[in-house]
Amino acid sequence: MKKLLAVIPFIILIIFMSCDRRTSKKEHLEQAVIEFNKNLKTIDINTYYPEYYTETKTDSIVANTFTVNIKNYTLMDTDILVKESIKGIQKTSEYHRVFASDVTVAVSDKIIFNKHISTADFEDVSASTFWQYATLEHVWVNQDQCDTKTLALGISFINPKSNAYKLYEMQIDTNGKEYITLIEDHS
Repeated sequence: MKKLLAVIPFIILIIFMSCDRRTSKKEHLEQAVIEFNKNLKTIDINTYYPEYYTETKTDSIVANTFTVNIKNYTLMDTDILVKESIKGIQKTSEYHRVFASDVTVAVSDKIIFNKHISTADFEDVSASTFWQYATLEHVWVNQDQCDTKTLALGISFINPKSNAYKLYEMQIDTNGKEYITLIEDHS
């Protein structure tokens, strides 16, 4: 019995030493996962439309009066965020690049109209949400509306976020004076 009384304090001491509130393997694993997730960075995947620089040049002679040079191109440093999604650590963003156009019109080898065309030139005075995410789509010569005194340009804008668009017609007379008319509005 004396031997038993001598062993009991050692057993109690061992029990208390094993219960010193150290973390268990499960708690240690959970803490390691939390620390790992804090240090984990998201993976950003960005896609652009168009993916690369795009340029279209058109040279036309209209009604033997107007010589027209149109250059439609992407602005590589300006884009519109169309859609964004997050799945786990992967963040996917879709962008639509902004377009602009340079138009030069000459009559008898004299330049009467030379203008950079973008959404900034057409934004409504009203606070329309269309123009907030709009970009020029294309500028072209509308041959059906042209004659020897008037050149007609079609100008379309799109809003890639809402799939809305606006179509304008710009008429330029032989003196270089321009008149702009809204043809269609699907916004």
